[in-house]
Amino acid sequence: MKISKELAELVGIIMGDGNIYRKYNKYRIGFVGDIVNDKLYFDYIKSLIEKEWKKEARIFIGGRGIRIVINSKETCLMLINDLGLPFGEGKGEKVTIPKIIAKDWNLVRHTIRGIIDTDGSVFVSKKPRIEKYPCIEISTTSPKLAEQLKQILEERGFRVNKIRKSMSKLSKLVTNRIVLNGKENLRKLVNEIGFSNPYKLERALSYLK
Repeated sequence: MKISKELAELVGIIMGDGNIYRKYNKYRIGFVGDIVNDKLYFDYIKSLIEKEWKKEARIFIGGRGIRIVINSKETCLMLINDLGLPFGEGKGEKVTIPKIIAKDWNLVRHTIRGIIDTDGSVFVSKKPRIEKYPCIEISTTSPKLAEQLKQILEERGFRVNKIRKSMSKLSKLVTNRIVLNGKENLRKLVNEIGFSNPYKLERALSYLK
């Protein structure tokens, strides 16, 4: 199976804020985001879908959310059967980067970009003698994905902290947090992985000034 960089990135986006629905002969792929910060990013996802899957993608805005829904049996079965992505409820706890992508840095960096653009955050914290200390954090309920990301990033020379585990009062699921601290980590991430989400790219670049 030939994997393009666009498909690799879409896989990462699905692993983050996307979902695959397959039930009663219905096949649907959905993406959800923040109506304030993700509007430009969803325009990008729309163009990515239309380029890679040749499917019309419509953006829906309602309440406090923004979403894209695609109905396609062909695309769903490719993601499920060929790439092994989980579907339905509980997919977040089981998801991992497909092996065919994970073994190729030129592909997996695009998948990681999709994951960070959706489930990643870029912020600064205050440290002794450092007013603004850059931090990148990727959150996932999949322990296997967390370990996989940590290993891949470390193999590429990133300094990755020990995976942190936490549980919120609103969820019974454990969240695994992959943390990369410091300007050098952030600069390396911008140069080697990059961002497609304009909101997160702007934040990253502002912290590198």
